[in-house]
Amino acid sequence: MQALLSIEKRTTPFYGMISTQYVLRTVRRDSDMEACLDTKNLKYFVGVARYGSINQAAKAMYISQPQLSHIIKSIEEEVGFDLFQRTNQGVRLTRNGESFLSHCQIILEEMNSLDRFINQTHRQGSRLVVSMTRFSHTAVCFNDVACRHQDRESLFLRLRETDSMDVVDDVASGYSEIGVLHFSVSESESMLRNFENKRLRFQSIARFKPYVFLSAEHELLRGKEVTELDIRDLLNYGFVRYIGQYEDFFYHIATENGVVDLNDSAKIIYVNDRMEQIRLLAHSNFYTIGIPKYPDEGLHYKVANIPLRASNEHLRFGIITKENKRPTDIEAEFIEEVTTRYRALSDAAEADVQ
Repeated sequence: MQALLSIEKRTTPFYGMISTQYVLRTVRRDSDMEACLDTKNLKYFVGVARYGSINQAAKAMYISQPQLSHIIKSIEEEVGFDLFQRTNQGVRLTRNGESFLSHCQIILEEMNSLDRFINQTHRQGSRLVVSMTRFSHTAVCFNDVACRHQDRESLFLRLRETDSMDVVDDVASGYSEIGVLHFSVSESESMLRNFENKRLRFQSIARFKPYVFLSAEHELLRGKEVTELDIRDLLNYGFVRYIGQYEDFFYHIATENGVVDLNDSAKIIYVNDRMEQIRLLAHSNFYTIGIPKYPDEGLHYKVANIPLRASNEHLRFGIITKENKRPTDIEAEFIEEVTTRYRALSDAAEADVQ
């Protein structure tokens, strides 16, 4: 089979900025079919090859084991051959898998080199390069800082939304200077160890108990004054989450009555962006899990946020930078903006509980 390989740079508008993703495109001439493998999935494949175990790789890369298994299977279906042999001890690369691994490592290294080159061309002037996990409050902070500096003669701003693993990798590799991320408190030990191994400084800024987001006119709220919701009351409704959202926190909610797996929900709806999620929640009986208070658009669309009853889980939020890095003025301004906003949200949530 003959194949052509090319690398594409995909850009997606986001809050007036541009989000960039590199994609390896494989064109199979024998079937005239195209298959796309993004760099995130290539990293997952390399991780499984490194650990020799999908379970161990999932833990190291902070992704659920079923989701990682699904990604590996999807890659194998796209390339048209098995990459791993499954054994009782884990997985082992096939002969084709070993060759595929070598190509992936070269491609990923070239991607990193390309990112470093691009970043170096923007060192002059005001520069703010951030990677974040998907929470509206971080994006609002970024936009506020961007607006305050819009009249500068030289300005380079970039915000990337992704998962926790990629935020860590972005900062460690130099693709981004600042990472704003969240993780379950139960994962704190392994996450902090990962930061230390990658020589990253972590600044903890806030922690939150999980909240349910749903329409203010949801049938569970209609005609009632509801101050808490039991996660088990929601399982028959649609659970909305972002495409690519793998954090175990969103799947497994620990309560005093045991752990509830949201994969048991009767309906799961995947969305690709924040406004799509808010509109869906506002006009349906679907729900999602998050932290207190959407920004103003949540109020506009009449989306309510209600604390989960008897939840033992917490989300921890923080900022990562490289060790010994001294932030520039605009970076320090953004860090202060994020810290102030999240701590104010945390204080308000604690006051509401009391």
